[in-house]
Amino acid sequence: MSEFAPVIIIELFLVFGGVVVFAWWQFRDLRKEREKRIRLEDKKTGKSE
Repeated sequence: MSEFAPVIIIELFLVFGGVVVFAWWQFRDLRKEREKRIRLEDKKTGKSE
């Protein structure tokens, strides 16, 4: 089992890194969509006034 320890550590690192990158990507996408929605709402309210 100890000869597989480096492989297990590398796999855990890759999986954890993948989860972190995926979460960062999703939060980035949510922020962009929120900003886009706010801009569209500002445009609509600006035109109606």
